[in-house]
Amino acid sequence: MIRKVIGIYYSPAGGTKIMTEALARKIGAVLDECSPLDVSVECHDMLREESSSITFNDETVAVIGMPVYVGKIPLPAAAAMRRFAGNGAMTLAIVSYGGRKYGNALFELKRLAEECGFKTIGAGAFMISYMARRGSSTGAAPAIDSEALLEFSKASSEKIKRLAGCEIEELRIKPMPVEVNGRMPVHKISRISPKAAAVAQGVFNRLSVLRRRSEWFL
Repeated sequence: MIRKVIGIYYSPAGGTKIMTEALARKIGAVLDECSPLDVSVECHDMLREESSSITFNDETVAVIGMPVYVGKIPLPAAAAMRRFAGNGAMTLAIVSYGGRKYGNALFELKRLAEECGFKTIGAGAFMISYMARRGSSTGAAPAIDSEALLEFSKASSEKIKRLAGCEIEELRIKPMPVEVNGRMPVHKISRISPKAAAVAQGVFNRLSVLRRRSEWFL
């Protein structure tokens, strides 16, 4: 039985934090409605020191969010992820991108999560635009593909309920592996700063002529 939903994110620009927290709270609310016990929700910046003390287990759902930098997940976030022990916790791996291409980032995050002991049951790439900040007041919220995020939260909540509905491990439904296309990228910008990576991502977006919608996999 699920008793806690934990969102962990890397979010220098703030959009991935909003996206991860929104998904974690939506899923937590759905699970709380159908559970005889309270389902708590907490969210953490994975680069903060106290995040290393977070405990995951099979009564936890983890929502892991990262931004896309030039088709990859950022190395500081990947290094932070390796501090966590998933201990079989069901996990939703999500990335935010600028609306053109997200490259191998989602595949990379899913694989990294599984290497850390998490059990990936869903993955998604969601568009976030910071264009709304131009000409507006400082601190204006970025535009997130909330419709796709809501659809993903509903579908993933139903899947979690099916998978966690039995207390006896041997009788639980065994999920099919989540298939995400991609390959492990070579990080040629291994020591790039978040600010420089954001500039590189802007160039990457301008050179990418094919626009893609948010998409997710369960």
